[in-house]
Amino acid sequence: MERQPTPREHAGAQLLRQYQDAGRPFDGIHQMLLPHLRDLRRAEPRPSDHGQLAADVAGLGFTDHHRPATSWPNLVIDRSVLLSYARLDNEIVGAALVDAAHDSACRIVVSSLAYLRAAPALVGAGGEQRVLGFLRHLAGVEVADLTFRQADIISRLDTGEPSDVVHTALLALQHRCVVGTLEPVAYHRIGCLRTLDLSA
Repeated sequence: MERQPTPREHAGAQLLRQYQDAGRPFDGIHQMLLPHLRDLRRAEPRPSDHGQLAADVAGLGFTDHHRPATSWPNLVIDRSVLLSYARLDNEIVGAALVDAAHDSACRIVVSSLAYLRAAPALVGAGGEQRVLGFLRHLAGVEVADLTFRQADIISRLDTGEPSDVVHTALLALQHRCVVGTLEPVAYHRIGCLRTLDLSA
């Protein structure tokens, strides 16, 4: 008897089909990049990856925030990735999400603030439905709520970056994982160096 695909495999296949239906199939370059994306997601973080951000958070008195709630190979994605996914305009974003969706050890984490900031731009052309479907139905996706503690850290860090960027960086610090983004410089400015530039 043939094994039936799991709900996660089925959802991952649907992600891939969306990109193929959009007329942007993955080419050889993106297929060659996938092992690199996977290796980066699974690599043990170095102290320098989040060292400055961890030090800044600890300087506020939150000395245990960097202790991981879970460990790699999770992937935190930000507002820029949600918008790209909604537009189906970036094959590397598609490849990274499909690969992470197929990895049973991986949880894709999204800041609720990132979704709220992206929401106005998602309306129209089916973007909102695509993103909501992704967030609701894929078993490996967690929309992380903003806690009071995180809100306190964000307000006291005063980085000058949007709150969704800082929340996303705090989630990466908490989960000891990489941030998938099209805007890595914003994270580098606040001391979160472990980013995966999906626009490269």
